[in-house]
Amino acid sequence: MSSGNLLFLVVLVLGPLVSISSSNWVVCWVGLELSFLGAVPLLLSDSSFMSLSKESVVKYFCIQALGSGFLMLGGVLFFMDPSFHWVSDFILVLSLFMKLGVFPMHFWVPSVTVGLNWMPMFILLGWQKIPPFALLMNIVENSYWMHSILLIFGGISAVVGSIIGLNQTSFRAMLGSSSIAHTGWGCIGAVFGNLWIYFSIYCVSFGVLMLFCLTGENLMISFGVLGLSGLPPFMMFIGKWSILKSVLFSNTSFLFLILPLSGALLSLFFYLKFFYSFYLSSLSQAMNTKYSLFYSLVLFSLSGTLFILLF
Repeated sequence: MSSGNLLFLVVLVLGPLVSISSSNWVVCWVGLELSFLGAVPLLLSDSSFMSLSKESVVKYFCIQALGSGFLMLGGVLFFMDPSFHWVSDFILVLSLFMKLGVFPMHFWVPSVTVGLNWMPMFILLGWQKIPPFALLMNIVENSYWMHSILLIFGGISAVVGSIIGLNQTSFRAMLGSSSIAHTGWGCIGAVFGNLWIYFSIYCVSFGVLMLFCLTGENLMISFGVLGLSGLPPFMMFIGKWSILKSVLFSNTSFLFLILPLSGALLSLFFYLKFFYSFYLSSLSQAMNTKYSLFYSLVLFSLSGTLFILLF
């Protein structure tokens, strides 16, 4: 790694830490922008996807810059006239939806991810979502009228991400559609709790899948794809079960669970489609198939053991 990329990596890591540790919303906004500015050169650092990466990063830059502008506008409106706090809260949530890729601001995610390589995709769909989720939880805790809106749009996002994934033949675009659906579940977790448990498990599962993609062994990739689906005893099931448990233990109607559960059912179709595709492709790989099967079974067993220990 060059010295320039190391500097950008430090900025990328420090940005969310500044946002989370600050009590001033302006400093939180600055930390979010630091993370964004550190991520853009790293997304362009991959030479194998350079032609597609340029287009994807320009799209990402335009969308995130627009979201940052709306975020600053919402904060300024709140301090100019606190009596109209609902307007500023709506603008703030809209800007965070744009940064996270939540319905109806989800349109940019598949077209951006289709041009990125594996580690830049992990930065985009994993690390970059930490500051927006932290700000979203802060807004939700201080504006109770936003709960229903966030639950509705989170559920619709889970369904829309699943429908978009059903129409994808590109593996990278499918991962972007999966991120839309998982972000919808994260919005529900931001209202009822257990968001960070769900998001941490998603980052671990997604990071393991990206490592498998870097190794290029299809059998391990197939199990990594299945791990993202939320089927027991994989790790992602623990995250979804934690959110379901927090919703059922609250006094809210269980009708809010209809949309995310429907999205989880629909998403199983494209997860299984890509699982079968990579699994059947792995049968033609004669080299290291025995070791791939061994490591995949170890991953499967450890996920099930973790589920048994926690519940």
